[in-house]
Amino acid sequence: MINSASTTPPSELITQEAQLIKKAVAGDADAFAGLYDAYVDEIYRFVLHRVNDQQTAEDITSQIFLKAWDNLGRYKSRGLPFGAWLFQIARNTVIDYYRTRKETLPFDAEIITQPDPAANVARQVEKRLEGEWLRAILARLTDEQREVLTLKFINGLKTEEVAKLMGKRQGAIRALQMRALQALADLIGGDYE
Repeated sequence: MINSASTTPPSELITQEAQLIKKAVAGDADAFAGLYDAYVDEIYRFVLHRVNDQQTAEDITSQIFLKAWDNLGRYKSRGLPFGAWLFQIARNTVIDYYRTRKETLPFDAEIITQPDPAANVARQVEKRLEGEWLRAILARLTDEQREVLTLKFINGLKTEEVAKLMGKRQGAIRALQMRALQALADLIGGDYE
């Protein structure tokens, strides 16, 4: 497992990751489990922000790691971390999900379940409304703007990694990020309901 503690130098993390990748390519399931543990939360957050449904995000995240396991022999570092390759798989899997899904209304179990009396219902409602408001604001951005903001600020990828994932030059990513942040500021500062 990769030790991602803040005291571990980046060069040591890269070495640990490279060793795990080498073992995983050779068929070591425990080594792949270490890679899974290192990246599953980031990949899940990326997917969740794209599909806005926890169950769907969990299912897609599982598919992503199955695809990664099945195609591990084709992984090439190219100077980027293993996570960049996983994000590329995640991006393509989300695109495939939207291409193939049928338009149906989701069954919202929260509507028919009773809230836990011990829970702070007001805070839960407030948190849900904040999340819906943020999703509504982000939905008003272009797909590329939303994607660059998600990759950069939610998933914490570097500009170089985002550029590789989106198939653009770093300068184009910086410009896209600037336009996205400006559009977001305009939406938040404007009369939005």
